[in-house]
Amino acid sequence: MTDLDTILKQCKKNNKYAQQTLYNWLAPKLLGVCVRYMKDRDEAEDVMQDAFVKIFTSLSAFKGTGSFEGWARRIAANTALSAIRKKGNIYFERDLQVVANIEFAEEDERSVSTEMIMACIDDLPLGYRTIINLYLVEEFSHQEIADKLGISPATSRSQYARARQSLLKALKLKTEPAGAKNA
Repeated sequence: MTDLDTILKQCKKNNKYAQQTLYNWLAPKLLGVCVRYMKDRDEAEDVMQDAFVKIFTSLSAFKGTGSFEGWARRIAANTALSAIRKKGNIYFERDLQVVANIEFAEEDERSVSTEMIMACIDDLPLGYRTIINLYLVEEFSHQEIADKLGISPATSRSQYARARQSLLKALKLKTEPAGAKNA
C-alpha cells in the first residue's frame, strides 16, 4: 500500500494496516510541528497523538483538494494551540517600547543555519514562539492567528514584529565573534 489515496480510503474503512502506514509516514512530520509549539517533548508527543485522533476521526472532512499533509499539519498546529490555551500560559508582550532594528552584515547572514534559527525560535518566550510558528512556518494570516488565539489582527502583527526583532537579536548574538559581545 503506497498510494496515498488508497491508504486514505482504507483508513476511512478503519483498516488498521492502512492507519499504521499513514501514522508511520506522518508521525515524524507532525511531531516536528508539535515540538515547535510545545517546549517539552513529552507534551509534544501527547499533542501529536491527539492530532492523530482528530485526523482519523475527521478523514471524511478531507475532500482531496490541496495537500493531505498540509491538512494534517494544520490539525496538528491547531491541536497544539488548543493545548497551549488549555494550559492558559500564553503571554503576549504588552510593553510598547520598540525593539531596535537589528542589522546583519552580509557575512553574518551566510553563517546563520536553519538549525540555529530553529534553536533561537525554541528559546523565544511562548507567545513569540507561537506567533513566529503560526505566521512564518504554518503561513497563517494575521486574521487567522487572531481568530485562533482570541486576539486582534493588530496584536498579531505587533507581536510578530516584536518576535521577529527578538529572534534577530538572538541570532545576532549567536553570530557575533566571541570578543565582540563584550566590546
